[in-house]
Amino acid sequence: MPIQDVGGASHVRPEQVWAAIADVLDPELDRPLVDLGFVDRLEIEGTAVSIFLKLPTFWCAPNFAYLMASDLAEKARAVPGVGSVRIYLLDHCAGEAISTAVNSGLSFAAAFPDEVTTDSDLQELRRTFLRKGFLMRQDLLLRRLLRAGLSEETLRSRCLEDLSWDEAGDVACLRLPEAALQLSTLGRAARAYVERGQALGLLRLGGPLFVDERGEPIPGGDLQGFLRRLRAVRLSLLFDTAMCSALFRTRYQHASAETAHSQEGEDPL
Repeated sequence: MPIQDVGGASHVRPEQVWAAIADVLDPELDRPLVDLGFVDRLEIEGTAVSIFLKLPTFWCAPNFAYLMASDLAEKARAVPGVGSVRIYLLDHCAGEAISTAVNSGLSFAAAFPDEVTTDSDLQELRRTFLRKGFLMRQDLLLRRLLRAGLSEETLRSRCLEDLSWDEAGDVACLRLPEAALQLSTLGRAARAYVERGQALGLLRLGGPLFVDERGEPIPGGDLQGFLRRLRAVRLSLLFDTAMCSALFRTRYQHASAETAHSQEGEDPL
């Protein structure tokens, strides 16, 4: 990933900023922006940090673009020693307006009054997509546990404390009445599932391990129907990610972020 340190010695190390923004998500895809390649570069001059963001299309929804830009700014500002952060959204129909709003501390509702009535509307949209990511992770866990031979009743009776993990070894462990079941290559996924569920208020200590998007236990006798819903959510997210990744690669394969806009704006022959 490109890094530029402009103007000599920096008081802030680029790796600190990259680490701070590493978990900022594309809310619609539920994937980190850095992993997707959407963070084009950092520029650091002294304690001033500039972050350049680019997206798959010129018309990506302004509300999602604002969420990504503002989340990047918030994370970067929390890095020790950072004095100022500026976001530059490149090649976007509302790029200048969004960049100005984030850098000036304006809310989305203030910057785009015709898009939403209040900022709570935007945050509820964020929660909607975070819940989808939670359900996608749950689908992975449930299907692995079913393949391991656990019954629907066993799964419905598990509480949050029954699940633990070794992230370094990427192993998850589910406590059962008679023993403990270890699942390889599932430690990081288990942690992400629990952390997302707790952040959304869906998973609580002493409560069930598997719940729906409202935090209610899975209805008895309808696990297969519930799994079909989870699978639909997972496939939708996977499709959106594949499509956006393909659009992004096509858009920037032969042009830098700074030139793609002008090329895109030309009338087709």
